[in-house]
Amino acid sequence: MLGKVIDISRPLEPATAVWPGDTPFAARWTHPHGTGQAAVTCLQFSPHVGTHLDAPLHVVPDGRDVASVPLAACVGRCEVVAVPGHRGPISESHLPAGWSPSTPRILFATGTWPAGTAIPPAFASLAPAFVDFLARAGVVLVGLDTPSVDSADATDLLAHRRCAAQTILVVEGLDLTGVLPGPYTLVAAPLRMSGIEASPVRALLLPAKALPQGLTERLGGLPAVPR
Repeated sequence: MLGKVIDISRPLEPATAVWPGDTPFAARWTHPHGTGQAAVTCLQFSPHVGTHLDAPLHVVPDGRDVASVPLAACVGRCEVVAVPGHRGPISESHLPAGWSPSTPRILFATGTWPAGTAIPPAFASLAPAFVDFLARAGVVLVGLDTPSVDSADATDLLAHRRCAAQTILVVEGLDLTGVLPGPYTLVAAPLRMSGIEASPVRALLLPAKALPQGLTERLGGLPAVPR
């Protein structure tokens, strides 16, 4: 039994907030229900709308696309860490003294972009040096409940670039409302879209021991992740 499943994804709908300049979510019937006919929909949206995973290709011209990121990094043990109300880059100084990642996947719950609201002018992001700290601790995926790991006014996208350089996958736009800090099992795989730099994910949290330790690493053909 997998136990309780917590959906930490934002809904994809026309009202879903989109980064300025990106294509919002839109859907139309190309074949509506008719006499004996099956319905078919056409979708149009930026892959960065709602809860999504950024592949290295987002900031690195020859980086991996979402079809080739290691799936073992997207499924497995994770820790939800509360950094409530902080608007700006998260660094070690915003966490308890001596804190270090306890799992290979870390999700930061900040509450600085409430679900169903417009993208705010300021929200929690990641300091590039903090990304290096996470990498040294063996982190392979980092997630935030905000629109970006970089600040709203960032032009150089240093946090994105550090994550790509450190082989850390990025999940943005999580909805961690009501999720208690602690250990879980994360499922957040992207769609298999060749040549695309990002993908929506249906991010789910399962109980911490829902999968045997090391299972996703074996299935993905990767060496066991530290911790």
